[in-house]
This record gives sequence, structure tokens and C-alpha cells, in this order.
Amino acid sequence: AVCVSGTHGKTTTTSMCTHIFLAAQRDPSVMIGGVLPALGCGHRVGKGDTIILESCEYCNSFLSFFPTVAVILNVDADHLDFFKDLEDVKASFRAFASRVPEGGTIVANADDENTMDTVAGIDHKVITFGLSSTADVYAANVRFKGANSYFDLMYKGQKFTDVTLHVPGMHNVKNALAAAASCICLGVKPYAVKYGLAGFNGAGRRFEFKGKFNGADVYDDYAHHPGELHALLTT
Repeated sequence: AVCVSGTHGKTTTTSMCTHIFLAAQRDPSVMIGGVLPALGCGHRVGKGDTIILESCEYCNSFLSFFPTVAVILNVDADHLDFFKDLEDVKASFRAFASRVPEGGTIVANADDENTMDTVAGIDHKVITFGLSSTADVYAANVRFKGANSYFDLMYKGQKFTDVTLHVPGMHNVKNALAAAASCICLGVKPYAVKYGLAGFNGAGRRFEFKGKFNGADVYDDYAHHPGELHALLTT
């Protein structure tokens, strides 16, 4: 079970993982909190040995899951109608990460201080992703052209594959790194990461192009938290 958690980016990263596993012909089962065009819906029942599921912290719902690979994209103060404060949010994510069994893996955002605080001292294997070469999985030679992003995906200091993303923004580079790291944990080959990510064109309501009106491009985006709005407007 690949359980993708985080305050931001869950739907996109779960969708990217799905594309990679489909490219690897691993026939995954999938549960996504949004519509993925490749599926025409937000779910898929496969015959492979892997389920990929978006895992939300709200009301501690993700503590009902049993992750083999627990992905933490970021930890931020959100859902404060339920959580008391940021420390309470961190405690929930820490409990989620602790559900990984022996032999499982935590995939954590090395660039996010709150995430690293959350997983500090947990007695499980941790693989990190980020923009710095200090992470286990990182991006090198990042280039942007129009809405596309290009980079070399590095793993343990070696080039794993090159990546072309057709969704804009540095936050999506990070989401792709998280998805790749999650799939690497389960033995997915470089070609599947390359072609899976190249085939991803976005999820519903995630900077979704709706058309043109009076010469303006019109997009629909779900961003509603200050961090998400910053990523959207920066993009």
C-alpha cells in the first residue's frame, strides 16, 4: 500500500504514482480524492499487488490505513477546526508514519522542516526527496519551458532517469520527486518513471485548463490554503 499524505499535493502525487505504476504494467488499484483523466474517475480496481491511495489527515482518517510506503509531502497548519495547532498536526502525521511495518518505508520531504521534525527518531527506513542533493531522490538541471518542466531525476547521487513534466510549477517538480521516490521503494524501473510522468497531464481542478474567454486562458484550481495559493500564483 502506497499511502500519499501531506497538507498539499496529495491528489497530484497520487495521480503521478498511478501513471508510473500503469507505465510499469503493475495493474494497481487506486483511490484518489479527485478525477484523474486517465481513469475518467478517481478510482481503479486492478489485479496487481499494489494499492495507491490518497491519505488525508483530516479527523485522523489516515490512521485507518496500513501503509507499506507512507509518503509525507509536507506538514502545515491546516484543518484547525479539528486539530488544536501545528504540533497536533505533526503528532497525527507521526502516528501515520509509525504505522509502517518492518520492511516498509517512509518517504519524506527533506525540504520541509515540519516533515523532518515529524519523522525524526522514528525507527523505520526513511527515503527523502527534495531539490537539494542532500536528499536521496532529487532533481538536477531543472529547466522550464512554457508549461513544461525538464530535469534529471537523481537517486543516491546517480542519474535514475530524465523527466519531462507537462504540468507547470516547482511544486509539481517536488510532487514528481515524491511520486518517483515512492515507486523506487517498490522496485519500479527508470523507464516507467520516465514515461509515467511524461504521460501525466494533470488531475481535475489542479490548475486545470478549461478554455479561453475574450483572449484569456481560464483555469480551475482547488488551492484554498495560503501555501497552495502561493504555489498557484507563483506558477
